[in-house]
Amino acid sequence: MPYVLSPIIKEDFQGMWFEGNPYKKETIYDINSTDPKSPPVNYSAYTLKPHSLPHIEGSAHTQKDGKTVDQYFKNNAHRHFWGKTLVVKLKGNGFKPHPNVNGINIWEVSASELKTGIMNVSGSEIIPDRLLLSLEVIPETATGLHDPNHVLILSKEAAEYLTSNTNFCLYGTSWKSSDFMPGSKERPIHNTLFKSAVIMECLDLKDVPEGQYFMNAFPIPLEGASESPVCPVLYTKEEILDQL
Repeated sequence: MPYVLSPIIKEDFQGMWFEGNPYKKETIYDINSTDPKSPPVNYSAYTLKPHSLPHIEGSAHTQKDGKTVDQYFKNNAHRHFWGKTLVVKLKGNGFKPHPNVNGINIWEVSASELKTGIMNVSGSEIIPDRLLLSLEVIPETATGLHDPNHVLILSKEAAEYLTSNTNFCLYGTSWKSSDFMPGSKERPIHNTLFKSAVIMECLDLKDVPEGQYFMNAFPIPLEGASESPVCPVLYTKEEILDQL
C-alpha cells in the first residue's frame, strides 16, 4: 500500500506555534436541519493553520520577494511536487541539549552525516532531486507527530550540499520547521534551501522505510499563500509498475 505522510487531521490537535488548534470545522448546512430553507446536505467551512499540519512552503515564507505557492504551478515549475524521492532516516542519537533553551534537544545534521545517510540508502553519492529526512526512531507527540522539543534541522553546510545539485527541488522533514533560531530574525536554512527547492514540514514518516519512492505531493494552489496544506503520498516502484 502507498505511504500517506499525513495523519488524520483532528480538531483537538494542538498548534505547534502557539496559534491554537490548527483545524476547525464550522457547520454551514446540516442534513438533519428542520429549516425548510436549508438544503438536504452536510456542508461545512474549514479553517486550517497549515504550519501546524503537513504543509509545503514556498520561498515567500522567509523572503519578501519570494515565490508564493501558486507560482510554483506556473511555467511547468510544479516538478517540485512530484517525482523520484529518497527517504533517509538517520540512525543513532545525535541529539544534544540546547545550550540556551531549557527542555529542548537539538540534532543539527552535518553535511557528512547527510552524505552518509544518502549513500547508505541509495548506494550512490549523487544528491537526490527530492529528499525526505527523518529519524529511525522518532520522538513522538500524543498525536503521533515528531515531538517539537526534539529539533531536527540541517546545518548550513548540509543545506548548501543539497542545493549544490542544481536539480534539487524539494526537502521534506518530519520536524515542524527547517530552522531553529529562537529570538533571531534570520532563517538561514530555509533561505539556502529556497535557492532551488520548496520545503515540506510536519510529515508523518514514522512507518516509512528508507528507500527510493515516487512521490505525489501537490499542495492546494492558494493564490498569494506562502504555505499550503499537503497530503503527500509515496509509491514504491512495484506499485507504480503494477498500475501500468
